Amino acid sequence: MIIERRLDLANASGDPFSADLRYREGEGALPTVIICHGFTAHKDWGPFPYFGQRFAERGFASIVLNFSHNGIGDTPGRFSELRKFEKNTVGKEVEDLRAVVDAVTGSREGMEVIDPARVAVAGHSRGGGVAILEASHDLRVKAVAAWSAVATFYRYTQHQRDEWEKKGFHPISIKGSPSRLRYGIDVLRDLEDGKTAYDLHDAVRRLRVPLLLVHGAADMSVKSTEAEELYEVSDKSRTELVILDKVGHSYGAKHPFTESTPAVDEVVAMTARWFTQHL
Repeated sequence: MIIERRLDLANASGDPFSADLRYREGEGALPTVIICHGFTAHKDWGPFPYFGQRFAERGFASIVLNFSHNGIGDTPGRFSELRKFEKNTVGKEVEDLRAVVDAVTGSREGMEVIDPARVAVAGHSRGGGVAILEASHDLRVKAVAAWSAVATFYRYTQHQRDEWEKKGFHPISIKGSPSRLRYGIDVLRDLEDGKTAYDLHDAVRRLRVPLLLVHGAADMSVKSTEAEELYEVSDKSRTELVILDKVGHSYGAKHPFTESTPAVDEVVAMTARWFTQHL
C-alpha cells in the first residue's frame, strides 16, 4: 500500500509551500527522490502525481513539491497567487528545493521513512535546471535526473528584455495563449544579477554526482540541443544522455492526466534504474 502525506514546509526566507510525500507502507530508511515541476506547472499538474506514485511503488520515498512562488494557492491547480508568481525567481526555486533537502536530511518529525544519506533530485524543464543547480552546490544530493531540462534560464530576446524594463513586467503565456500571469522586474533583476551563479553549463561542470539527461527529440519548447550542450560539458564518466525519438516536451502527457504514455513510463523506468544504481 502506498502512503501519501502532505508536507507543509517553508524556505529560509519563511515562504511557505507544500509537497506530497509518498512511500510504500511498512518500509523504512528508503532512498528518496525529490521532484521539481517546470515553468507554469505545479505538483498536481499532468503526470507529476503519477511520477510520485510510480517512484513510491518502485521502492523510493518520493516528494513532489510546489515551488513557493509558482502562483498556486490553496485550490489545487488554480493560479490564485498572481503577486507571488510575479516574484518567482530562480533563486526562490533553488531556496525551496534546498528547504526540502534540509527536511529530508534533518531530524524533521515524520521523515523516519527516509534514508538521509540517499537523496536524489529530479526536475522537468526549468525544474531540471533548478535540480542541477542545487546538486552542484549541495553535497547531500547524491544523484540528479534532468528531464527536458533547460540549458539556460535566460530565455528572452533583447526586445523582450527592453519592453520588460520599460513596462516593469513581462507577460507570460501558457502554451501560446495569453494568461493573467506575468513576471515583475524582480525576476529580470534576479536573472541578470545571477548570470554567473545560475550558469547551468558551469553547474554541470561542478557536479560531482551522477547526472541523467533525458530529452525528447521532438521537443519544441526546449530543443534537445540544450541537453546535448549540457552533456558536452559534463563528466562523461558519470553522465548519461538519452534522446527519445518522436517524443515531445511533456512525453505525450496532458493535463488533466487521465492515462500514462509509453514515454512517461520509460522516463520513470530509466530514472528509477539510474537512482537505484547510484544511491
